[in-house]
Amino acid sequence: QGAAAVGAGLTTAQAGITVAAYGAAVAAAPAGATAQAASAAQTIAFGWIKPDIQANKANSVYLPAAKKAALAPFFTRFLINCDQWDGYNSERKALMSHLKTNNVSNVVAITGDIHAFFAGTVNDDYDAANGGTPVMVDLVTAGISSDSFFSYLKSAAAALGDISTLVTYPVNVPVPGVGTLALSFDLLDYTMGKAAPTVDSLLEQLRVQLRGALAAKGLPEAQLDPTVSAVMAGLKASSDFSVSLLALAQQLAALGNNPWLKHVNTDAQGYTVVTLTPGKMTAQFKQANKLVGSNAPTNVVARVTTATVTAGSAAVAIS
Repeated sequence: QGAAAVGAGLTTAQAGITVAAYGAAVAAAPAGATAQAASAAQTIAFGWIKPDIQANKANSVYLPAAKKAALAPFFTRFLINCDQWDGYNSERKALMSHLKTNNVSNVVAITGDIHAFFAGTVNDDYDAANGGTPVMVDLVTAGISSDSFFSYLKSAAAALGDISTLVTYPVNVPVPGVGTLALSFDLLDYTMGKAAPTVDSLLEQLRVQLRGALAAKGLPEAQLDPTVSAVMAGLKASSDFSVSLLALAQQLAALGNNPWLKHVNTDAQGYTVVTLTPGKMTAQFKQANKLVGSNAPTNVVARVTTATVTAGSAAVAIS
């Protein structure tokens, strides 16, 4: 078949993908014509179109001319924040090498200033396969009053067109008697490496922002939590939220970025309480509810996530 295709004027590569698509269609025949077409299309998309886009980027012939400018940022390498570990790769390698070579264990860094909650390991060589070997643990706390890391990147991404879908998703929620809430769902967490969500975990992620938006509309605090529950029930029934947004978040999580990050919350204010014993260290990441008008909320802490580092292990468990 391949030789015949080449004889008909196709290149060897074109002939190969044509034969593969035909084979996929034949294999899918028992499932019907629709399945055959889908299987052949998938084979062509991933076996021919994807490699061309990877090789030629925004200049690929398979990108519509009208979308080239909008898609160009997807092929651009952005340096988001060099004033952190990523800006000091050689220094990080040297420090991790020192700790590893000299068997210095139980090293945990507790930092902040990036306006987000993170927990994960620091590895010895991120240029190596799988990012190298974990050497120490990094715990990062959000600020109690600063704007979030997500809010900064959301603003920056908004000017770059379609690439903003890696960072945020608009959720407009009409609430009777209150008005329409224009929310920005945080997809940055999933792009960075947060585990794939369920509908319920997506809703829970939105809870603090939703409560704050209702408070900003002047809803009395006694009505906030019941209204949040009612709105979340409506969102769960919405296909835009429970199908479209869920699928997008799951696709971003499936990219598998930064597997050394075990906890990511880039849209939060709060603080961290650390407890140290001979056997372990625990860090309670306490995310705060937003102000109710100019007043502190009755329940300041919205949720608590606990990071646990066991003595002798360069690893962190999240609960």
